[in-house]
Amino acid sequence: MATVVSTVSAAKKTLVVNSAFLQEIKDSHPEFWHTLHHVRQICENMEQPSHVTRDLVRLLNDLRDKMALQFALEESYGYIEVAPEFSSCKVNAAEKTMAQHCSLYLLLSELIEKAEELQYRGAIAACVQELVDQTQAFDEKLREHERAENGLIENSRNVG
Repeated sequence: MATVVSTVSAAKKTLVVNSAFLQEIKDSHPEFWHTLHHVRQICENMEQPSHVTRDLVRLLNDLRDKMALQFALEESYGYIEVAPEFSSCKVNAAEKTMAQHCSLYLLLSELIEKAEELQYRGAIAACVQELVDQTQAFDEKLREHERAENGLIENSRNVG
């Protein structure tokens, strides 16, 4: 009687986007997008420095919590590992894009620390403007990330 031996490949898995789930996750979390919209409004409509700082502290903290949930859902359901032979990607763009979640989260956490420090030591107009500029730079990085994810979704739809 012959014995069948199963071998498990130790080959590195390739990360690909699960476009249907990733799009659904993006569509089903309006609180995240609503909070992000409010952050953008605060940065565009600068009022008194103390009000801007207070509002940014509150909104950025709220955004961080919502972003953590958004990224956790995306990483759990929006990306999947497949054997390399099932991937049509020459460069693993999904892995690169998913890895941005950590750096974006840490960048947002740093912004919150700066905003809180500014709020507690007193709002100086020049410092508030610097905080707004840094918040807008973070927002641009987040927009670039979202464009990359949306590109992955589109590309995976076009492949199948």
